[in-house]
Amino acid sequence: MKKFITLLLAIATAQISYCQAYDGTADYNKKSQAAVLIEYKYPQETVEKALKDKLELQGLKLKSNKSYIVAYNSVISNISSNQIEYAFMVDRKSKREKETTVITLVMNIADVNATADNAAKAKDFLNELGISIDALNVENMVVDQTKIFEKAEKKNKNLLEDISDLEKKIRKYQDELSKTKRDQDDQQKEVKRQQDILDTIKAKRK
Repeated sequence: MKKFITLLLAIATAQISYCQAYDGTADYNKKSQAAVLIEYKYPQETVEKALKDKLELQGLKLKSNKSYIVAYNSVISNISSNQIEYAFMVDRKSKREKETTVITLVMNIADVNATADNAAKAKDFLNELGISIDALNVENMVVDQTKIFEKAEKKNKNLLEDISDLEKKIRKYQDELSKTKRDQDDQQKEVKRQQDILDTIKAKRK
């Protein structure tokens, strides 16, 4: 029941799962740089997968650079037609806010920060990413709920099979009981017959 309520709450709040992207700074390539950030109230794994899927769908080749996911000399048409080094960091907001994930985006051209010049469209890109994250989160919930459903269904099936087996055993024992009662009735008659024979023989004593 608790899991079901959690699922309903997650679906109900899917459309208010993030704030608008905003300006900030980040440490990248050993220096503080202008960046664009956005927060999502979803687990890091969900946000990171949705981001990677969207980037790879656009043909970007992603590499790791310490804590960043980097697309070197790449074009994201929604942001710019120029080749830019896009560096994304996806991390939990804090130890206390484990379910809130922050995406940090730093953009460089030839090692020169280009975030400010492309910030507006970058913010739009990160805001629109929320649709993909929401969709992926729902799919994850479907997968999780399917597993819960299948587990409950399997347990119900096993219980039905147990009931069928027990009913078969009950019928078997009932048949054996009926047969035993008939045998006992016959045996009781035999006991009476043998008792009568014994009494007849004893009566012949002198």
